Amino acid sequence: MPASNETRAHDFEPFRVGFLNVASYSHMPLWAPHINPRAGEKDTPFTGMRITHCWDIEYEKAQEIAATYGCTAVKNFDDMLGKVDGVISGGYYNHPWNHILHEPYLEAGLPNLINRPFANSLAKAQQMIDLAQKHGATILAPSSHEHNDAIARAKAWATDKQIVCYTATNSFDDYPTHGIHGVYMVCKAIAEAGNPVVSVAYRADSWHSPPGVITLEHVDGDGRQLYGTLHQVSGSWGTVQIHTQQAYGGENFRIHTGTGYPFDKTEIWLPTIWAFQNMALHNEMPQTFEQLLHKTNVFLAGWKSILENDGKSVKLTDVPEEWEAPAELPNHPDHDTVSLFQKKFGNGSI
Repeated sequence: MPASNETRAHDFEPFRVGFLNVASYSHMPLWAPHINPRAGEKDTPFTGMRITHCWDIEYEKAQEIAATYGCTAVKNFDDMLGKVDGVISGGYYNHPWNHILHEPYLEAGLPNLINRPFANSLAKAQQMIDLAQKHGATILAPSSHEHNDAIARAKAWATDKQIVCYTATNSFDDYPTHGIHGVYMVCKAIAEAGNPVVSVAYRADSWHSPPGVITLEHVDGDGRQLYGTLHQVSGSWGTVQIHTQQAYGGENFRIHTGTGYPFDKTEIWLPTIWAFQNMALHNEMPQTFEQLLHKTNVFLAGWKSILENDGKSVKLTDVPEEWEAPAELPNHPDHDTVSLFQKKFGNGSI
């Protein structure tokens, strides 16, 4: 028997998404076509969500994107309150101000996808986490290098093993936009398997061009020390080779981007969106607040190593709460988004 209109409306009403930071250096074009298919394009919706509103620091660009995806642009970042069921932030340059942009949505108890980097200081990260915990909000601060089958298998394989060492690679053009993918990847595969990071050393001639190498010191559940290396190179999506006493030669895990439709969508870009939808619908975060803070601390220790310690090791406990990493990208001198945020919100310090 066909469902009634009332039942169908109840069962199939989409989850309303507000999209922040949709223009400059944003994941909007990678994620949005799989949520809101564009007119005249060969897009397929892969979710039960619908982007209904969007905001950008440049309102005119938000209007252009809204027309493309059939949503409504708002002038103020908090104008979506009461109109959406959750928010996705897709940008990069906004991350020193994420604690401002997401504050109203965290206070409203909504699910928040906050694209990497989560924050440029521990204090800002902790402020967002405290708000989420106080108001029952959830946070996903993802990398596509975490949310894929290969790295999920790596974590599962490593969880009950005593790791001797590991080597990893990730494709890289600068540390905060793409080098961070590798940092989040090894935090998922190694640290979340019971081996937290205690120090980071980042050596490179430049943090905004390859090559570079990050050495991470871990301790396992029994207090044993182990080291891993993350090579920041060009031409590699992401690989992890984990060595144990039993796995001679190491166990290999490689991220694959998928061959042909639909696997070129489902293998690398969509898992993050699905993780957000699952979190939003079931109130289950893919990572704990402690894990979010830990990987932020690892990321910032890498920054401090290369900026202030000549590539030598920096303990996570030696990263001050208020210490801030930069947001400007020397390899993108034409981008003025940071100055626009500074003009509107100040320097973002707390």
